[in-house]
Amino acid sequence: MTPLLTAVLGVLLVATPEEAPEGRFSVVPFVLPAYQPETSFLLGGAASLIYQPPASRGGRESQVMLAAAASTRGQFTLLLQPDVNLLDDRLNLTATASAARFPDRFFGMGARTRAEDEEDFTPIFFELELSPKWRIAPRLYVGPTVRYQHARFTYVAEDGAVRRMTGAEGGSTVQFGLTALYDSRDNTLNPVTGLVARLNLRRARDAWSSDYVFDVLRLDVRRYLTLPWGQRHVLAMQGLVDLRDGEPPFYDTGRLGGMELSRGYLEGRFRERQHLGAQVEYRAPLFWRLGPVAFVSAATVARSPRDFDMRDIKPAAGAGLRFAPMTDVPVNLRLDIAYGSEPSFYLNVGEAF
Repeated sequence: MTPLLTAVLGVLLVATPEEAPEGRFSVVPFVLPAYQPETSFLLGGAASLIYQPPASRGGRESQVMLAAAASTRGQFTLLLQPDVNLLDDRLNLTATASAARFPDRFFGMGARTRAEDEEDFTPIFFELELSPKWRIAPRLYVGPTVRYQHARFTYVAEDGAVRRMTGAEGGSTVQFGLTALYDSRDNTLNPVTGLVARLNLRRARDAWSSDYVFDVLRLDVRRYLTLPWGQRHVLAMQGLVDLRDGEPPFYDTGRLGGMELSRGYLEGRFRERQHLGAQVEYRAPLFWRLGPVAFVSAATVARSPRDFDMRDIKPAAGAGLRFAPMTDVPVNLRLDIAYGSEPSFYLNVGEAF
């Protein structure tokens, strides 16, 4: 998903009704202004169809989201994303259908690229993904995943490095795989305790009409601890392992940076087949509805696992302020200032992770 829609979907959670009628459908619209280095200022809008089951069933809500966003840099994204729970929560069905035009910057591959090698390119992406998951144990869901992506380029520099990359001609990938989800968070909007772990294993093969042949292993683990000196003092931790084998297109490799992990680096400033990252964030109350945060992160990329080098780790640190616009919905507006390769600030909705 592009950084544009990460912001848009955050507000959608804020807009979820406080008390949905039991066993009833609700429609929630909203608009969102935001800022981040990758997009500059952007405006997004969305609507969500939400189903809240009867309280007597104790089930999880389902929703279908339709979102769109556009930035001052000519980027736009359109997304349809259902997240539906069926059969008394024994089956969770998630899917994504998206289209995006996203003028981007390329600095080369690897952890030692130079800022002066920056070049512009403009891809258009179409993506479909379907992931039905069955509950096999408390809080644990497992199921197959199928992902289709098509890319084409409307602009590439005539003599630039992009033209020499795998995937420079665009094309399609078809991936089949397995998804596992474990989630023990107290809530999904702004957790203070619990753990969530997502494991994705996918393969792309030419026998499945894929233009590129590669494998993906992605593990994203997040842990939240309430500290002993106060209920609203939270230590949040994240670890990411994102590995690829084979010949993926350059636009579907690990991308260091962005408004989540490695704040302070432009997303894609460093990219390669392998991507490792970790971050820690301390969240505390201040007064009224305000709260400060402080965070540090470290990440790196490499062509193969044996190429990882401690000297290539990219550290970043920063601080921010949170404001709770609604006392009964645990989602914050956030302003972060971070320094990695350069000072960056982010205005958005919802926590970074």
